[in-house]
Amino acid sequence: MRIILILFITIISFNCFASTPEKVVSELWQALSHDKNRSPDIRKLSQLLHPEAKVFGLHFNSDKKHNLMVKSGEEFIKLLDRISGKGFYECEVVRKVTVYDHFAHVYSVVETRFEQAKVEPEFTGVNSIQLVKVEGVWQILSLYYQVENPKKVIPLNGGSSGRCL
Repeated sequence: MRIILILFITIISFNCFASTPEKVVSELWQALSHDKNRSPDIRKLSQLLHPEAKVFGLHFNSDKKHNLMVKSGEEFIKLLDRISGKGFYECEVVRKVTVYDHFAHVYSVVETRFEQAKVEPEFTGVNSIQLVKVEGVWQILSLYYQVENPKKVIPLNGGSSGRCL
């Protein structure tokens, strides 16, 4: 009986620490989210991003033209490493994962709120996240996100607004 208990605890412990693309993406949204007068979890973001990571972000400016931001993972983290006067909460509502060997791609739709209890999101974004498995650990190699185009609604394809994964 004792051997079964030890085996059970070992399996539970392994699964808690097992690295998967799904877990890494969930941890990304958790690390970015923060309360008012706080900052994102910079230490966690540094662990999740591969040292050679790139972040691409497409935003729409006031004249409705898109603006592409390109940063290294390190530059992106430095950009986020500050106390924010308002909250920032990421709620992933859609996720599709494809994995092959040491390669993974995650398509993720995320709603952003500045107040966690707010019903309507401030904005929604679509994300393409590429991951690489290095020494048994999945890390984000590239993140490409686009904030929703006001003229084109992002389809939720079975997801529900406000229902976080």
